[in-house]
Amino acid sequence: MSNLVTEITEKIQMLNATEKQQLLHMLLQDIDGPDQDADEAWRNEVVRRVQAIHNGEAAIRALKEWQD
Repeated sequence: MSNLVTEITEKIQMLNATEKQQLLHMLLQDIDGPDQDADEAWRNEVVRRVQAIHNGEAAIRALKEWQD
Protein backbone atom coordinates (compact mmCIF):
# COMPACT_ATOMS: atom_id res chain seq x y z
CA MET A 1 0.00 0.00 0.00
CA SER A 2 1.35 3.43 -0.88
CA ASN A 3 2.16 6.01 1.78
CA LEU A 4 -0.76 8.16 0.63
CA VAL A 5 -3.25 5.30 0.96
CA THR A 6 -1.88 4.48 4.42
CA GLU A 7 -2.23 8.11 5.48
CA ILE A 8 -5.78 8.33 4.12
CA THR A 9 -6.72 5.06 5.83
CA GLU A 10 -5.47 6.37 9.17
CA LYS A 11 -7.49 9.57 8.74
CA ILE A 12 -10.62 7.63 7.78
CA GLN A 13 -10.37 5.76 11.08
CA MET A 14 -10.78 9.09 12.88
CA LEU A 15 -14.11 9.84 11.18
CA ASN A 16 -17.44 9.13 12.85
CA ALA A 17 -19.96 6.77 11.23
CA THR A 18 -21.87 9.56 9.47
CA GLU A 19 -18.71 11.05 7.99
CA LYS A 20 -17.58 7.60 6.81
CA GLN A 21 -20.96 7.07 5.17
CA GLN A 22 -20.73 10.44 3.41
CA LEU A 23 -17.20 9.64 2.24
CA LEU A 24 -18.24 6.23 0.99
CA HIS A 25 -21.19 7.71 -0.90
CA MET A 26 -18.92 10.29 -2.52
CA LEU A 27 -16.37 7.65 -3.52
CA LEU A 28 -19.00 5.36 -5.01
CA GLN A 29 -20.47 8.26 -7.00
CA ASP A 30 -16.99 9.09 -8.23
CA ILE A 31 -16.33 5.50 -9.30
CA ASP A 32 -19.72 4.63 -10.74
CA GLY A 33 -21.17 7.96 -11.66
CA PRO A 34 -24.89 8.36 -12.10
CA ASP A 35 -26.47 5.43 -13.88
CA GLN A 36 -28.92 7.22 -16.12
CA ASP A 37 -29.33 4.16 -18.36
CA ALA A 38 -30.59 2.07 -15.45
CA ASP A 39 -32.94 4.82 -14.30
CA GLU A 40 -34.40 5.12 -17.77
CA ALA A 41 -34.68 1.35 -18.15
CA TRP A 42 -36.65 1.11 -14.88
CA ARG A 43 -38.95 3.97 -15.92
CA ASN A 44 -39.59 2.23 -19.24
CA GLU A 45 -40.30 -1.07 -17.48
CA VAL A 46 -42.81 0.57 -15.13
CA VAL A 47 -44.58 2.21 -18.06
CA ARG A 48 -44.62 -1.12 -19.94
CA ARG A 49 -46.14 -2.96 -16.98
CA VAL A 50 -48.78 -0.31 -16.33
CA GLN A 51 -49.76 -0.36 -20.00
CA ALA A 52 -49.99 -4.16 -19.92
CA ILE A 53 -52.37 -3.94 -16.95
CA HIS A 54 -54.51 -1.29 -18.65
CA ASN A 55 -54.61 -3.32 -21.88
CA GLY A 56 -55.70 -6.46 -20.02
CA GLU A 57 -52.47 -8.25 -20.92
CA ALA A 58 -51.52 -8.61 -17.26
CA ALA A 59 -53.48 -8.85 -14.07
CA ILE A 60 -52.85 -7.34 -10.70
CA ARG A 61 -52.70 -10.09 -8.10
CA ALA A 62 -52.91 -9.60 -4.38
CA LEU A 63 -49.78 -10.33 -2.39
CA LYS A 64 -51.64 -13.12 -0.62
CA GLU A 65 -52.09 -14.93 -3.96
CA TRP A 66 -48.32 -14.81 -4.56
CA GLN A 67 -47.65 -16.44 -1.22
CA ASP A 68 -49.82 -19.48 -1.95
